[in-house]
Amino acid sequence: MDTAFIHVLDEIDQRVTDVRAQARDAGVTVLPPLLALGTSERVGSNWLSDTLRPVMPQHNEPFRQQIGALHPLSPVNPDGVDVEQVPRALLGTLGWHCLVEFVLAKYAPVRHLVKETNLFFTARSLLRLFADAPVVVLTRSPLGVASSFARSQLFHRWGYADRYRQMVTMTCAGPRERFAPLVPDDGPGELTALTRLIVLNAVLLADALDGRDHAHVRYETAVLDRPAAWAALAALIPQNRLPHATQPAPAAGDDLFATTNHKTRLAAQLTAAEAAQVTACTAETLSAAADRVPASVLERAATWLTGAEHYQLAERPTPSRNGRGRTASPPPQVRYVYLHRLTWRNLLVSNAEFCGLLNALHTAGMPNTQHGTHLLLVPMPHERGGRIHWSPERESWTVSPGFAHHPVYWVTWFGAAVFAAVNSARLPTHGELCVLAADTEPSNHGYALGDVAPVTHMISPHGVHHPVGNVQVWCGDGPPADFGQPVERWIHGAAWNTPATAEEVNRLRSGHLLGASRGIGIRLARDVSAPFTGPTVAQIATVLDTWIDSLAGRDRSLADLDLGVAASLQADVGLRAHI
Repeated sequence: MDTAFIHVLDEIDQRVTDVRAQARDAGVTVLPPLLALGTSERVGSNWLSDTLRPVMPQHNEPFRQQIGALHPLSPVNPDGVDVEQVPRALLGTLGWHCLVEFVLAKYAPVRHLVKETNLFFTARSLLRLFADAPVVVLTRSPLGVASSFARSQLFHRWGYADRYRQMVTMTCAGPRERFAPLVPDDGPGELTALTRLIVLNAVLLADALDGRDHAHVRYETAVLDRPAAWAALAALIPQNRLPHATQPAPAAGDDLFATTNHKTRLAAQLTAAEAAQVTACTAETLSAAADRVPASVLERAATWLTGAEHYQLAERPTPSRNGRGRTASPPPQVRYVYLHRLTWRNLLVSNAEFCGLLNALHTAGMPNTQHGTHLLLVPMPHERGGRIHWSPERESWTVSPGFAHHPVYWVTWFGAAVFAAVNSARLPTHGELCVLAADTEPSNHGYALGDVAPVTHMISPHGVHHPVGNVQVWCGDGPPADFGQPVERWIHGAAWNTPATAEEVNRLRSGHLLGASRGIGIRLARDVSAPFTGPTVAQIATVLDTWIDSLAGRDRSLADLDLGVAASLQADVGLRAHI
């Protein structure tokens, strides 16, 4: 392999070529992921990913959500650059390595699904990273999107006023200035700002996809004519069997993210005046783009923004406050329970505990985020499910009020393994978790509560809380790193937002070491026959710092780059055979 990589794309392209060649020599075909790109949020993408879950590994907005706001490729970074122009110094050593593994981990014999929305000016970068990936565009009429936002007050909850300001800033000068008329700095109201953002993103995505084959699935079609929606997808996943139609699942307790609430008609919970405002603003913003992009691009974006005729206006219900206003509870008591030849920690790791680890590591000189790349935890905003936040004023990590004793999620495998090590424990293997899950009644799954429950919410007959349910957990072992791909670790169980059938709980799925999601947390175990005292936080900080420095040398396989640090974090607990 040529190791004189001038640009990160050089390494990505070379490693993808090598992976395919090694797989081909073994008689295996490696496929790029399917990119499902939404013209906005609330376009029904959760329905798509949840329906395809049994046949395709899922990655929910890993590009938009899992890189920090200061990352050079972040969609919300006003100073962001295209991936083809990003200099090595802006990525940093960890950021370079993470970007390479982010791409290579999505190439597999079974096609993965990568779902992204609201990419704005970074759509072209994502498409360049996966230059050979098939694409499906997910759309919804701005009328339907505006209704969904209004019903759940998402404009405020998801910080869309700030998002609008970011787009104004990004288009005030330079090559993006030609799009400034789509987002004028005129202090627009919520509906106007939201609609302009929807149209801007649609135009930018249509422009980025110009000349590239792609399929198209409308939300309206998925609701009113499911077979037609499947027909658009069938050619994109030929090696998999599309799931059969199923009976509607029970309604979810909180449907902000749920896809189980079956719909047979389309209602826009807007007044007639609001609906007219959205329609007029859509037309005006498209008109503003008329001389900024080629006619074919404008026509494509305009087609994606149709569908308002399928909606009937309806009265808006009173917003639900389910899941808000949580009250503090006393710290739960942690202990270890002997079961199946191991001692299992009775509780999932909580936000408060993980926050303590982040603060200790920060004090030891190992920050969680470097150049916008997160090492241990992806710190999402509270309304996006993030419960642990960096406070510049306090110069420390804090937990959202009322969530101290809820299980941590958005945690990487590194974060899980580090927490286990400093607590003289380890991450259980996938096989051990299958044994723990056997004959266990699942708790909090399938959007029943709309989020995680506290770590002490449910107790099994053996004294282990949430052995199945609440969150999935990282495992200490994983699949072999075949064909030069990065190290991955298994993920086991069911989460608040996944099914909990025995097949789903034990289904083999994995993630690379720097990946994270809102449904994956930490469970700990200890070996009875080999107790040990884990490393100190200072020792762990040294291990991580040494590993990050070593990533500058790109002359080794991705597995070699990762296995050393993985072994350092877990070797003392007898997992050498699994690494």
